[in-house]
Amino acid sequence: MKIVNSHNEWDPLEEIILGVPDFWCTPQKEPGYLPTSRTGKQSDEYIHKAALQIDNLERVLRFQCNVTVRRPDKIDFTQPVRTPFFSIEHQHGASCPRDTLLVIGNEIIESTMSSRARYFESMAYRTILNDYFEKDEDMLWTMAPKPTMSENMYNSDFPFDTNCQERKDWIQNYKYVINEAEPCFDAAEVLRLGKDLIVQQSMTANRKGIDWLRRHVKSRGYRVHEVHFPGDLNPVHIDASLVPLVPPTNERKGILVNPPDRPITKEDKDRIFTGSSWEILDAPFPNSMVVPESCESSAWLSINLLMVGPDKAIVEETEIPTINFLESLGIKCIRVPYRDSYRLFTIYVYFRY
Repeated sequence: MKIVNSHNEWDPLEEIILGVPDFWCTPQKEPGYLPTSRTGKQSDEYIHKAALQIDNLERVLRFQCNVTVRRPDKIDFTQPVRTPFFSIEHQHGASCPRDTLLVIGNEIIESTMSSRARYFESMAYRTILNDYFEKDEDMLWTMAPKPTMSENMYNSDFPFDTNCQERKDWIQNYKYVINEAEPCFDAAEVLRLGKDLIVQQSMTANRKGIDWLRRHVKSRGYRVHEVHFPGDLNPVHIDASLVPLVPPTNERKGILVNPPDRPITKEDKDRIFTGSSWEILDAPFPNSMVVPESCESSAWLSINLLMVGPDKAIVEETEIPTINFLESLGIKCIRVPYRDSYRLFTIYVYFRY
């Protein structure tokens, strides 16, 4: 029975993993992360609101889209962690499968992650992955090399103040809080366009991690392309910086959108997309540039939508500019509320037949 078989972001959706907000924590200060809100377990009110919206999304997927939905184990991430290289008072959560799990064809890769608070996050998905492994004899299950996340993996002099010139200089020169001591990447830094994998070098993926992925998939004909968005002073995850909306056909190019205030570099755009079957358009601005309290993502979560087929998308109901733009491209929009889940970032990972 084939279950894991996903090559891009738009084929008809058959099965999906939705995260859970239980025990969600804002990480404490660590070498790769400086919190901007209260640390520790999120309030019961925030978790309850997010749970209602994620559960509603599950119903929409099951009954309107006929998609099989799986949910991870509920692990108590308020527990401390101690390894030979670091210790932390609490962890993060399991609301973001796409940050952790990368699906390439028939393979699921547990990414290295880049934050100490997320070191054991993939454990929440082990029951599901083991079930896939037992039922799908073609499924490959890989864990990327786990980094130590010792002090040596991070640049201790990284300027965390996004308003200072030094921070801008670092980002313009492609220098981030993680260095090149060990391979490191979050799964959400990878955009899948068939045999082309677009990977952002960022706060959560270094060049050594990108090179590990390149070597790992090369024998299967995949091409890995490194990209940058230097206008984004806190580059974390490509899924709010470059998003495919319309797949290419023999008659027309496919459409990718990119926020105009964080454009892909001309060098990267020319190197990767000149002569390709894709064109890049400016994404419509979000309905509001103000994110909910305690949300540490950008307002460009507005384009971090879920394509359930080449002409159908699930979109947050208040993101009217994005909805209007999608509909102008002939994409049907299913509007659902999940703005209260913005505090929890991306909430799904998907498998297609």
